[in-house]
Amino acid sequence: GAGAGVGTGEEGGAKDVAGAAAAAAATAAGASGLDVRGVTAFFFALYFLMATQDIAVDGWALTMLSKRNRGRGPVCNSIGQNIGYFLSFVGFLAFNDAESSENLWRPLLGLPSRPGTGIVSLGGFIKFCGVLMLSITTLVALFKTEASSPPKKAQQEQGSGGAVKKRGLSRTKSHDEIEDDGDNDAELDAAELGLRETYKRLWAVCQLPAVRGLFLVLITYRLPTALSDNVKFLKAVEFGLSKQTTALLSPTLILPLGIAVPIVAARVWHGRPLTQFMDAYKVRVTLTALFDVAMLLAVRTLRHSTDLNSRMVFWFAIIGSTGLQAIVHSLQFNGQMTFFAQRVDPAIGGSYMTLLNTAANLGGTWPASFVMYLMGQLTVPPDCAVDTNTGEQVCTGGRDAYFPLQALLSILGLVWIFTMGNKVKHIAELPDEAWRTHIEKDEHGVEMGNKENEKEKKRKSKLEGNRDPKSE
Repeated sequence: GAGAGVGTGEEGGAKDVAGAAAAAAATAAGASGLDVRGVTAFFFALYFLMATQDIAVDGWALTMLSKRNRGRGPVCNSIGQNIGYFLSFVGFLAFNDAESSENLWRPLLGLPSRPGTGIVSLGGFIKFCGVLMLSITTLVALFKTEASSPPKKAQQEQGSGGAVKKRGLSRTKSHDEIEDDGDNDAELDAAELGLRETYKRLWAVCQLPAVRGLFLVLITYRLPTALSDNVKFLKAVEFGLSKQTTALLSPTLILPLGIAVPIVAARVWHGRPLTQFMDAYKVRVTLTALFDVAMLLAVRTLRHSTDLNSRMVFWFAIIGSTGLQAIVHSLQFNGQMTFFAQRVDPAIGGSYMTLLNTAANLGGTWPASFVMYLMGQLTVPPDCAVDTNTGEQVCTGGRDAYFPLQALLSILGLVWIFTMGNKVKHIAELPDEAWRTHIEKDEHGVEMGNKENEKEKKRKSKLEGNRDPKSE
């Protein structure tokens, strides 16, 4: 929220992205030598500098699009994030893996053979990203200009009349123009509010019953799916799933679904983002969990099988689990972001959007740590010894906590749907006014909200009621 009150979105975002990019480029050379504390400090600085850029982008999604097109912003957001995620995370893993690079990418790209070495290194990749961020940020700072907010008096003159006067001529505005003007009247430049005022308004937002109810949903809904989101692929690698298989699935399955699903969802659930959210969640805690278990069992038991039926089952389980998770995740993310864009108060749009996104991110991070802790506490490692006759390692005993924990979390997900489903439906039906603080400043600069206005009305009404009728 701090960045929302300092400079325009372009200025604040460009400066902080430049700082983050410089930090990434400068640290790349020594990336391999950092210890845990050094990595923690580096990424703290990186995320700190990127926070303002995040607010600027959230604000642009509100101010660059007209009100009738604002629902398309989350579709662009989802598609862009999926492409960026693929290139920066999955793409790096694919090109960094020595086996995938030697057997797949070098022959495909016509590069000379270098066994045991990936195409890209961690330090080189971070340096490349830093330079790329600096270049893009420089281009944005040089060529992207933001229109200054029109004077409030001019806004008031053309906001309510529904007519436009130009060179002595007048015409009636269309419905879309009037709708856009009404929306633009409420928009304020965060730089005009100032840092203190921005935080005061964000605190007022947190006091709204609608926002508190949404916070409760965002903080809790990811716990039943945390095992699938954070542990499934780690467990699959433990069972023997190769990085080459992951590299093959990413460009052929995850990326196309990440781009196509938001577009299709906008047509299927048009105007009902939380219905889309809940429909995907029901599949996520039931069918997706079953496919995840099937995938892990297939990887553990069938990865070395050579007969056709076993290979078909193996690939069906992997593709089904990976594809279904990508679909439901994209549906929920798109529905969530669409709902945010529809409900936020444009007066502090970027900060408001980031506040909701922060709650959503927190709802995804704490369950990850929690289920990792549970996995560590409940898993009993097997006793392993080398067979003197065969020379192979033989393991006995032990207990894998993944499968019973997955069953428990799926039951928890069904309980969440039963207890919180009506809450989500209620939040979806709330009017726009339920998400507004209505904090304004009068002509003397005194801040007044709904509560203050109501107190003033009651005081005047009480004074009028106490007047002696004979004195009039």
